[in-house]
Amino acid sequence: MSSSVSTSPNSGFSTGAPGGPTGIGPVEAFWRFRAWTVPITIVIGVLAGLAALATSGTSTATTTLYLTDPRGTSIFRGDASSNPADLSRYARQRAEFAQSANVLANVVSSIETLRAADPSIPSEDLDSLDAVVEASTTASADVRVDCTAVEPDRALRICGEIVTQYVALTLADIDERAELQINTLLAERDRLIADSDAQASSIASIDFRISEIRSNAALFGSGVEFVEPPKVEEDSRIIPAVQFGLAGLLFAGFAMAALAWFRAGRRPVVTSGSDATLTLRSPLLGEIVANPAEAFAAATPPGSAYQLLATSLGAVHPSGGIVLAGSARPSANAPETVARMATASAREGRRVLVIDGDTDGRRLSRLFGVEQTNGGLTELLAGLVSFDDVRRSVGVGGAAVLDLVTCGRPIDDPSSLFRSHQGRETLASFKSRYDLVLVSIPPLLTAADGSALASAADGVVLIVDSGAETHDLDTVRQRLEVLRTPTIGVVFDHRGDNGR
Repeated sequence: MSSSVSTSPNSGFSTGAPGGPTGIGPVEAFWRFRAWTVPITIVIGVLAGLAALATSGTSTATTTLYLTDPRGTSIFRGDASSNPADLSRYARQRAEFAQSANVLANVVSSIETLRAADPSIPSEDLDSLDAVVEASTTASADVRVDCTAVEPDRALRICGEIVTQYVALTLADIDERAELQINTLLAERDRLIADSDAQASSIASIDFRISEIRSNAALFGSGVEFVEPPKVEEDSRIIPAVQFGLAGLLFAGFAMAALAWFRAGRRPVVTSGSDATLTLRSPLLGEIVANPAEAFAAATPPGSAYQLLATSLGAVHPSGGIVLAGSARPSANAPETVARMATASAREGRRVLVIDGDTDGRRLSRLFGVEQTNGGLTELLAGLVSFDDVRRSVGVGGAAVLDLVTCGRPIDDPSSLFRSHQGRETLASFKSRYDLVLVSIPPLLTAADGSALASAADGVVLIVDSGAETHDLDTVRQRLEVLRTPTIGVVFDHRGDNGR
């Protein structure tokens, strides 16, 4: 990708429409504050997924009770309320009974008995069982029992107890029905025996019915032909975790976008060169719209974009002198922009001195391939070395050269050194030797070094990233006005470097 820059007319002033910085949408606001919106969104999504993973995933134990056909069974005769009109109605009644309070109460008692022998078995109550057990009818008019719980052992235990208690209570109910009918028939038999006119055939008929009822009750038993052994099916925990995780990401994304949008409305940003020039009240030197085609190397051409940028700087500030160049906040591209401006200016035939004034970052020195910490700006301003001792001549292509001074050894308070009388005099002495002294400074709002150097400079070139906050630019402008250091130009970088 080639480097590209657009410059204003020779005056250097932007001709953009008047007005403040343009607003941004929620998505742009989310990305602008990505340093905190993205991590928070990811954390919420992960927590939602982990919560689902911990609470989802159930086990369902299923068994089927195949019922005996009750039609024609003598124990159901004479009781219109319970006489099954058809199998489907009977099956529905039995399904309701399987999850009735009577069956569940017996299950609770049975499990408590089991707990006496094995305390690791959790206790149950009617409410918890009611949420676990569901009985329904099948297409063949049988009863299906589903017991759903997180632990498969619990689901199997409850399912087995439901079958056991259903069978026991149903058997007791059948015996009770049979005894009621038999007692009624025995009373009728006693009455006939006491009646001298009664026929022996009537008494024999009653004896036959009693025998039939007892036989049918024994044969019908619990009304269950056989029970299908319970089977457990476990639901996947991964799918709910993924679903809840994605839902958490979407919810958090929308929430963070709304919050970022609200914050962006309170702290607007610049999105064009005209926004930057209006805020800083300074001319636009150029706009960098793409990355350079090649990595920086002093001896290779800086690119036509930066050559035009250097020409614009010479047009708006022909007197040269000491020019600081840097950004308001940390920027990944600012040091390289300064380095390319310096090499481009030297290629135009100007005598250029470029100084690395960022004693912490040292990024300009590294770009030129000089990383040593001794023998640089700090030693020079402190009077420990001469200028010739720290000056390094760098070829920038052909016969063109520029001089470089690295930042030097780190010190505790470099800003006090930059403000000192000796330091100011040393910097001022460079004006007679060079057409342009370009000083790369640390971000003006995060370090005091830049402001200390600004008091001794003839002007500042401010490199503004797309998305920079207008509040920050206003603060920089006001600070430079207090120092009485003019902002001689703005370089607007469309590539941006903001993730606040």
